[in-house]
Amino acid sequence: MASLAVTSISETMRRFGISAHFLIIAAAILGSSVVMLGESVVSLALPSIGKSFQVPFTSLQWVADGYNLTLASCILFGGSLGDILGLRRVYLWSACAFLVLSLVCAFAWSALTLILFRALLGVAGALLTPVSLAVLNAQLPKDLRTPAVAYWTAATSIVLAIGPLVGGYLVDLSSWRAIFLFNVPLALIAIALGYAALKKGPAHANLRIDWTGAILAFLFLAGLTFGLIEGPANHWPVPMIAAIVVGLACFIVFLWWERRASFPLIDFELFRNRNFSATNGATLLLYAAFGGFGFLFSYFLQTVSGFSATAAGAAFLPVSVMLGIASGQVGKYASRIGPRWFMSLGPLFCAAGMLTLLPLGPQTTYLAGVLPGILLFGVGLTLTVAPLTATALNSAPDEKSGIASAINNGVASAGPLIAIALLGLGGLEHVYVLGVWICVVLAVLAGMVSLAFVRSAAG
Repeated sequence: MASLAVTSISETMRRFGISAHFLIIAAAILGSSVVMLGESVVSLALPSIGKSFQVPFTSLQWVADGYNLTLASCILFGGSLGDILGLRRVYLWSACAFLVLSLVCAFAWSALTLILFRALLGVAGALLTPVSLAVLNAQLPKDLRTPAVAYWTAATSIVLAIGPLVGGYLVDLSSWRAIFLFNVPLALIAIALGYAALKKGPAHANLRIDWTGAILAFLFLAGLTFGLIEGPANHWPVPMIAAIVVGLACFIVFLWWERRASFPLIDFELFRNRNFSATNGATLLLYAAFGGFGFLFSYFLQTVSGFSATAAGAAFLPVSVMLGIASGQVGKYASRIGPRWFMSLGPLFCAAGMLTLLPLGPQTTYLAGVLPGILLFGVGLTLTVAPLTATALNSAPDEKSGIASAINNGVASAGPLIAIALLGLGGLEHVYVLGVWICVVLAVLAGMVSLAFVRSAAG
């Protein structure tokens, strides 16, 4: 019956002139959006979660980074799985898992169980994210792909604008548990669109999953995250330092293994393309800056400046509105004149916006103290995100769209993971100022990498 209902919806939409290409783009948008909301909306609920479970700041770091850890470490696995089993099949499985695990998170009974359930939710997100974006490259004509990425950027920005606003309102109205229930209707729509729009692809039984690489990637990120979060809070005991050393060692072994594995998680041939390498480097730096700053700003806007969760959720609304209105046009101009200058100047505007928001305090008002910095930050992201994403995807051949998308999403997820883990290095009393400066430096480096290495022509 469910199959017939979804098919009927699809046929009805097509009768009204809604094309198959539009439905594919819509499925990509909803699949990506539920994962992005899982990463961003929780920041608004951290003060409420801290009060509910009476836990320290390090536990709240883990609530955010438990999800980021599994998302970042399993996303390459998700890209490989999409190429092996087919994008449509993995999309539907992971969207169903995301729905169920969102419900489970809503009923967590302690901080530890919430961290564990959020980590499992991150695994589902790691499968859903790369296939959601890869379908644009694999199932659309070549001339529609760059505009599709621009529209994907614009639409996900609108969802992300509404999401924190609604999420903050739900926290104020009910409790932090409501933000996980908010994921459920979005996941249901994503499942319906994926079933109706995505084309069935053949399974590639000759490919294999690189389990050794997946484990090494997890151990690298887990060791680094554990050491950086728990080390400062516990005055750097030997086990925390050892965790960082072991994590870095696993990264070295991971690189060695991936060059020798029969079916590696990372196709190093992709990195022979200069734009692909440079764009992923810029992605890591920019998303680290964006994720770390978003975590800090949402938390301290509530705990220091006294904003409600709803007001904190609305603070970034101008950013998302700007992305939603202008990303399509930026994508078109970038496809004509090349992405280099957009990707170089955009991060500098982001850095200027974050610096403007540095003097956050109890007397901070939205119009005078928040809005100017938010507008600068929004200009930066609007200039950067669509060209960045399109360049990463267009630099890979069609048959490698799954793994190319997974690599780009993997570095985008690893950035916030590491940035949030770094925030406690100077102690809680300095966490906001030090954290903002870390994010500013990361954004400036993203612009410098783009300026130095990204070419306007593919290659």
